[in-house]
Amino acid sequence: MGTRRLNGVLLALVLPLVFGSGVSRADDPGSATGYVVRKLLLPADILPSCMAVRADGLLAVGSMDGDVLLVKPGDGTTPERYERWAGTLPHWPLGMLAEGNDLLVATRGALIRLADRDGDGWAERWTTVSDAWDVSQDHHDWTTGIARWPDGGLIVSPVTDDVRTKDIKGRHYLRGKAVKIDADGKATVLADGLRYPTGWATGADGKVFFTDNQGQQKTTCEINQLQVGHWYGYASQADQPEGPLGSVRYQPVIRIPYPWARSVNGLAFARTGGKFGPLEGQMVLCEYNNRFILRASLDEVDGVLQGACYPFLEHLLGPICVAFAPDGSLYVGSLREPAWGGEPEQGAVYKVTYTGKPAPGLQEVKAVSGGFSLTFFTDVDGSIASEPARYHVRRYHHVFQGAYHSPPVDEQTLTVSKAEVDGKTVRLKLNESLIPDRIYEVRADVPGVHPNIAHYTMNRVPPPEK
Repeated sequence: MGTRRLNGVLLALVLPLVFGSGVSRADDPGSATGYVVRKLLLPADILPSCMAVRADGLLAVGSMDGDVLLVKPGDGTTPERYERWAGTLPHWPLGMLAEGNDLLVATRGALIRLADRDGDGWAERWTTVSDAWDVSQDHHDWTTGIARWPDGGLIVSPVTDDVRTKDIKGRHYLRGKAVKIDADGKATVLADGLRYPTGWATGADGKVFFTDNQGQQKTTCEINQLQVGHWYGYASQADQPEGPLGSVRYQPVIRIPYPWARSVNGLAFARTGGKFGPLEGQMVLCEYNNRFILRASLDEVDGVLQGACYPFLEHLLGPICVAFAPDGSLYVGSLREPAWGGEPEQGAVYKVTYTGKPAPGLQEVKAVSGGFSLTFFTDVDGSIASEPARYHVRRYHHVFQGAYHSPPVDEQTLTVSKAEVDGKTVRLKLNESLIPDRIYEVRADVPGVHPNIAHYTMNRVPPPEK
């Protein structure tokens, strides 16, 4: 497998961890987090770029070599193994969705359906669902996805062509867009101004969310809700600098702090009927650079979505993609690539399972009138957790300053005046008023609690309580 020349927007220089979360390590599954991580005994020369679990329960893995492989389980005496199911695609895939045992795959030039109709273990039927967008030899011409729209359409995104050579001709108008593909192949632009939206997921309520990577006008990595007619802030070659006339300017649902994330990729909702433990309904997302998985929770205030992100699992090689299995376990596709950090080429798949017993840690942060509500996985000691001095709240935001990275500005340390404990929940009252368009770092210095930190994106301030 040769070295690939690819852009650093997905994967950049590897940076040290920025939080001591005490979360489970891939090489230390006995850590007291409530979750265990196991590295599957698979060949390291397969580099996972997308994954999905089929109706038959088998994990399908799209590789950077363009192959699609099935993971066959071991039997207790033999390890897991890859079985090649389709190949070789014209370019490495960055999106995969299972329909029964068929696989929909997003490649750089087309959305393709792969099927094994004769049941011999090989996908002999390839059907082009859509190739409505242009593709050139520029190595940035990726296509990401796939998410299901409420009407049954499929969402893909031919990523921005902002770095493409200007003299390349083509259908630029679909670059940097969220595109819905109907069953008849019709392509409809739903939203504009996306940069490199690598992770896509549909929630239980049908709302579609995607990650996008920081850089230039994108001052942080983001989790966004896909909304029709919205402009997500990043112009491709065919776009006006401020987006289409009449479009609605986006607000990220969750902004992920720059020290935690330079390259957020795969995204999935924990929809397992509680099999994944107390994180049911939350999102998990991949951060390549710092080798960990983050998680995020949503909070709706006055009809506006916002929420918080938290550390989750460290030391996972380089997470790119995630997929939940019917048994409630989480698969994480991970890799290192010489062109993205100068490390030896290798890949891995990890399996994350809930132990059945939650460990002390911060489960969820929500905004409330005058402060925040913190919910922990287990009851907290009221005599300790009621001390206001144990809580630290800082707020900041980002203003684009013309460079690739815009550091935080208007940083303020706030004062917690009261901490009211009720079982697993602590309600914090602040001396200062909450203000919108800020990220709030909330930390709880309570013994034995890991993780103990969250970053909350405040789009709407909760109204005063009556």
